[in-house]
Amino acid sequence: MSIEDRGPDEPDGSARAVVADATCLACGCLCDDIVLTVAGGRIIAAENACEAGRAWFLGDHGRGDRPVAAIQGRPVAAEEAIDRAAAILSRARAPIILGLTRTTIEAQAAAVAIADRLGAAIDPGHSADAIRRILAIQRIGQVSAMLGEVRNRADVVVFWGVDPITTHPRHWERYSVEPVGRFVPEGRRGRTVLVADAHRTATAERADGFLPIEPDRQFEVLWTLRALVKGVPLDPERVRRATGFEIGPLRDWADRLARARYGAFFFGAELGRARGGSASVEAALALVRDLNAISRFVALTLGGPGNPSGAEAVLTWQAGAPLAVDFGRGYPRFLPVEANATILLARGQVDAALILADDPAPGRLSPAAQEHLRRIPTVVIAPDATTRPATVALSSATPGIHTAGTVIRSDGVSLPLRPALAIDLPTDREWLDMIRGRLKTPGGRT
Repeated sequence: MSIEDRGPDEPDGSARAVVADATCLACGCLCDDIVLTVAGGRIIAAENACEAGRAWFLGDHGRGDRPVAAIQGRPVAAEEAIDRAAAILSRARAPIILGLTRTTIEAQAAAVAIADRLGAAIDPGHSADAIRRILAIQRIGQVSAMLGEVRNRADVVVFWGVDPITTHPRHWERYSVEPVGRFVPEGRRGRTVLVADAHRTATAERADGFLPIEPDRQFEVLWTLRALVKGVPLDPERVRRATGFEIGPLRDWADRLARARYGAFFFGAELGRARGGSASVEAALALVRDLNAISRFVALTLGGPGNPSGAEAVLTWQAGAPLAVDFGRGYPRFLPVEANATILLARGQVDAALILADDPAPGRLSPAAQEHLRRIPTVVIAPDATTRPATVALSSATPGIHTAGTVIRSDGVSLPLRPALAIDLPTDREWLDMIRGRLKTPGGRT
C-alpha cells in the first residue's frame, strides 16, 4: 500500500490514511492527481476526482461473502479451480482470450504469454471500437503528441464527435481547454474550441464554434475541409450536395484551423462507426497531416476507461499488432477479421474462452457471439468473477484499488497505480501465472 500520510484515528480505533497521487481508471483521462482518504477499510474521500471518479473510488470494493473461486457456481478451493481452468484451456483446440482492457499491462503481458503457449486468438474488449482507427493509422499514419504538450501549446482545440464534458469530465479542465499553458498563458481565453457532432452536446454549449454534422457525411465534410485548407477551388453547389452545408461555414472552420499556432484534434469511435468506416478516420488523420504543412496540429483520441491503450501497447510489443492476433500457427498473425472475437464466436470457431477483467457485455458482442460464448467452457478472472456465469470463476483484486501496476493513457504515457486498500485475493497476473504453470500443451513459444 502506498501511504503518504496518516491522519487521526477514527472513533472505532481504525487508522485514517492518505494516499497521494492515485490514478483513477473511471474514464480515459486516467487522472493521476487524486488524493484518497482511507478509514475503516474503505475509501471515504477522493479529492480532485470528478463525479465518475468518486463513484469508482468510493464504491464497495470489499470481497463480502463472495468466494475466491468457483466451478459452475459452486465455491471451491483455489487449487481445484486453477487445475480445472488449466485443463479447459489445455484441451481446447481453438481457444480465445477476451477482455484485457480493465487490468494492468503486467497482467496483459501474462495473458499474451498464455495465448502464445496455447496457440490462441487474443482480442481486447474494445476491439470493435478500435479496429477502424487502427486500420486508418496503419494506412496513413498519425501525427500525435502527449496531453502535456496539448496543455502547454494548443490554441485551437477540435472535438469531433466526442463530448468530453459528459464522458471525460476533467479533460476540459486538466488537459485541453482551461489549463494555463506555457504558450497559452490566458488559459481558456487563449483558446478557440470547435465542436462537430450530430447533436448540440454539453461540450458544444461551451464551444466557440459548432458544426451540426450528419454522421454519414463526416467523410465528405472532412475531405472538403482538406480541400479548403489546401486552397483547392470548390463548386459551392457540389459542396452543399455532398456535405449538407453551404461552403461559408466550412470555409470559416478551415480558416480557423489554418490560423492555429498549435492545434489538437480529438476524435472517438463514432467517427469510424459512420458510413465510410475507417475511411472517415483516414480523412481526419489526413486533415491533421495537411494542417502540419502550414501550422502544427496533432490528432488524439479521448481513450476509454481502464487500460485499453495498455492492451494495444502490450499486444503491439509482444505480437506486432494491437488487437485481433492469432497464435494458431505458433507465431502471431494480425487478422482483423479472422481473429476478431465477435466474428470467431459468432461463427462457432472457438471452443473455450479466457475472459480477463472485462465483462463481454451485449454492446461489445453480437447476439450470435454471446450465444456461442454461453455454450463453451469459460474461465473468468475479474473482481466480480464469481457473480458471472462461468465454468471457472476466479475473483481477483481490483487494479488501482487493491493492487499496484502500470497503465497507459491514450497519449501513450505510462502511469503507476497506487493501491489504497488491502484484500485477500490474488491479482489478475498471479492467477494467470498459476494457470500458465499448469498448462499441459506445449503450444508455441514459452
